[in-house]
Amino acid sequence: MGKKILVLSDNHGNLTNLKYILEAFQGEYDVLVHCGDSEFEREMVAALTDRPVYLAEGNCDYDFSGDGEEIFELAEHICFVTHGHRYGVNWGEEELLERAQEMGADIVFYGHTHCPACQYYEEENIWIFNPGSIALPRQIPREPTFLIVELSEEGKVIPKFYSI
Repeated sequence: MGKKILVLSDNHGNLTNLKYILEAFQGEYDVLVHCGDSEFEREMVAALTDRPVYLAEGNCDYDFSGDGEEIFELAEHICFVTHGHRYGVNWGEEELLERAQEMGADIVFYGHTHCPACQYYEEENIWIFNPGSIALPRQIPREPTFLIVELSEEGKVIPKFYSI
């Protein structure tokens, strides 16, 4: 059976949108990934769901107790979660791609830019995703966005963006 990852980022203290998404998509995901700038403690975010949670520390997460990044394995994929500010994501994904290769990751999740993005780097066999922001979007139209990534039994990576 495939697995689904709910990917959120940059809610900047907006608990309303965070709770809405987690409740509305309650049965639609197996793992929650938050790419940082939640401005809530790790324990509080984890308490909102009964699924495994992987969190990155964002540049606005001042009371965070983690090391800033997480890596996990799911459905034969190695997933790397970061906020992205330490990798120059405002200017491109090159540093993220290099870091993913160093870590042996084939899926990367990041935030920070507040703009949704999805890129497959065929030569490296690496997917890089940014779910956008669920509170302060910067893309046009300015709709809060998030992402569900399905990891199929056949090994396919199938992303689907949502807006609220």
